[in-house]
Amino acid sequence: MNRSRALTLMLLFVATLGLAACEEAPPTVVNRRDAKPPPGDGQTGEVCVLVRNRTPFTITGRVQLKTRERTSFRLSRSGRTQICLVGTLYGGDTVSLVVTNFMTMPLFSCYVRFDQSVDIYARPHPDGGWLYNAPCV
Repeated sequence: MNRSRALTLMLLFVATLGLAACEEAPPTVVNRRDAKPPPGDGQTGEVCVLVRNRTPFTITGRVQLKTRERTSFRLSRSGRTQICLVGTLYGGDTVSLVVTNFMTMPLFSCYVRFDQSVDIYARPHPDGGWLYNAPCV
């Protein structure tokens, strides 16, 4: 009797644990990570992009062209920098923008037009961490 009761309790516990795990919803909002660039070729030549930090903390990241020329940046709160590179843009005259953590692992990425200022924003996520945003195409 004790053995069957223990087995029943164990099965009930496993079933309850499995159902509880199914009820957890995955996070609904995650940071954008663009994998495919816009189609086509952009201009070739010198490209300058103004990057502005609108977050309440220091950020790091990089800007890259289709021909793989790239440069990294570090911007303090309310900081800005003009980045100039020579190469070919992605389709739609865009560059790749990647916001990274201090270990240079990507947190946010998208393609932005080179002829506009790139303002990077962040807001707190309810579950912890930050959600980034920029003027992506």
